[in-house]
Amino acid sequence: MKKIAKFTIGFILILSAWLVVLNMKTYRYPDTDEINQRLAYLKTAAQQPLEPGSDVWQLRVENPEFMLFSYAFTAYAATNIAVQDSSYRAEAVDLIEQCIRQVLSEHVAGIFNIDTPLSSDTDSIPEHSVLYLGHLNLMLGCLRRLQPAPEWIPLHDAISRSLFDRYQNSAHLVLESYPSAIWIPDNAAAIASLHLHGITAGSHYEELCRRWANHCRKHFLERKTGVLYSTVDPSSGASAEEPRGSMLGWSILFIGQFDHSFAKSLYGKYKESFSANYLIFRLFKERSGRSDTQIGDIDSGPVFMGYSIPANAFAFGAAVLAGDFRTAKKMERLIRFGARTINTDQGIQHRVRFVDMHISPMAEAIVLFSMTCTRW
Repeated sequence: MKKIAKFTIGFILILSAWLVVLNMKTYRYPDTDEINQRLAYLKTAAQQPLEPGSDVWQLRVENPEFMLFSYAFTAYAATNIAVQDSSYRAEAVDLIEQCIRQVLSEHVAGIFNIDTPLSSDTDSIPEHSVLYLGHLNLMLGCLRRLQPAPEWIPLHDAISRSLFDRYQNSAHLVLESYPSAIWIPDNAAAIASLHLHGITAGSHYEELCRRWANHCRKHFLERKTGVLYSTVDPSSGASAEEPRGSMLGWSILFIGQFDHSFAKSLYGKYKESFSANYLIFRLFKERSGRSDTQIGDIDSGPVFMGYSIPANAFAFGAAVLAGDFRTAKKMERLIRFGARTINTDQGIQHRVRFVDMHISPMAEAIVLFSMTCTRW
């Protein structure tokens, strides 16, 4: 019995020490091999013809918007990597251009009711979805940030000018993603695109970016948690749907590009009100104070005890951007635990463990973006 007791005590001490060591670890930028393997798959997915059977096409089953997000976050991840390591610049430029062409195709543009193809010689841009135009414009800005290409500059300038004018003329400083539907995360991406246009083209849009952030501070923060609401009522300009993890982390990632202090503040409050620490993991909830298990919706996916996959995926990138590397390590550990790895000739692929969801290559792009998150 004494031997068993000694063994048990020793085991507990070793386990405790191991947990302490794990909790002390901080996140580190991925090594070259992992970046190359993840990029290899994203390049293959981006180069596939956008037709039934392709990896991106299959995302339509979950949500047609996922096609846009797959290409957009692939472009953002490539930009992160090239900004931090110039040896990837040429590869990133080629990949971003391919993603832009796919996003301009009728298969993606048509989802947002864009009948006439946008082209680089477009003089004016119709008032299309800010969701679509914001991400397309940000992709064009990423390309221009790495290598100004005459082919794409006119379109980048035209969309930026159109978005700027529409914001200037909007009643509540937010634009619609769909008719009579306004999401703050979509506007955050569009505003980030105007900020990047200012950096790359020297435009005067920065003042609008500051006004938008200040407007959010004044009108769109929930008093209880101090974080952003999810949607805005188009008629009144008042906050509508409650804050949600799947949208908060998303907003923070893009706000961090043009107002880092605001993004960092939002992240801290997000972490405080939406997350819980479980030894070597930290989990973020879809809604503060909720612990229900349900099928969820198109934005959250399945919700288990209040936690959703998107809330945690975007919280990972937000933690990296905010410099909270201890939490980022716990989030990375959680994401690796929740994914099963598939090694193929096309590079590393992942599938969600425990849940039947086909969200690659979008998930791959978002994870690589989060792992390499930086300001452009």
